Amino acid sequence: MSVRLERLTLKKMISNYEQYAGLTDGLVELPLPETIRIKSGEYPIPKNLEEFTNAICYGQRIFFTQKEDNDFGSIIRVIDGYYFKLVTKSKWDADKALLFGKYVLNCTVIELYPVAMHLITLISEMVEREQALLHREPSKIELAAGIEKLNIFSDLTALDFLRDAMKITVPEVLLTPYNECLVRFMIAKEQTEFQERYFELMKEASKTKAK
Repeated sequence: MSVRLERLTLKKMISNYEQYAGLTDGLVELPLPETIRIKSGEYPIPKNLEEFTNAICYGQRIFFTQKEDNDFGSIIRVIDGYYFKLVTKSKWDADKALLFGKYVLNCTVIELYPVAMHLITLISEMVEREQALLHREPSKIELAAGIEKLNIFSDLTALDFLRDAMKITVPEVLLTPYNECLVRFMIAKEQTEFQERYFELMKEASKTKAK
């Protein structure tokens, strides 16, 4: 038996996917609602990247960018990732956030799809901004040493860096506001680039003296 679109939940859509598969393209084109209903409450939607990043901690940033096998998993992950703290009033916890997905399943698809697409867009903007702010071309020595092989460990090395820079534990790093962590990375990049420029200048000065 079909369900009226305004009452159709993600759970019902998944369990009867063949019946509702044709709705997907239309759902992602729906206008963004002003709020999203989760459990028994109405919750605001971040308007832009600044509002989004002001609300999240570093653990959420890692959670958002972990891969999912299908679109349903991706939708649940981004809603879990952003709304878990807001709805539960709890500290960030990735395992509990995954369990929070049972409430997301009961959200209506006419709200869930446009909100999820909006959050996915904001996450993409966040990653692009990080790339613009933090990317540094590896040196010839780093390339020769195979630095690209470390890419698969990027989340772990980032956590280790923040732990050492802030002199706190990894669990504490995960609870640190995202923007504070971004500033730490930006400072480290500036320091590294300064050291490289200084080293090059010293080399040139040494060559000049040798002549």
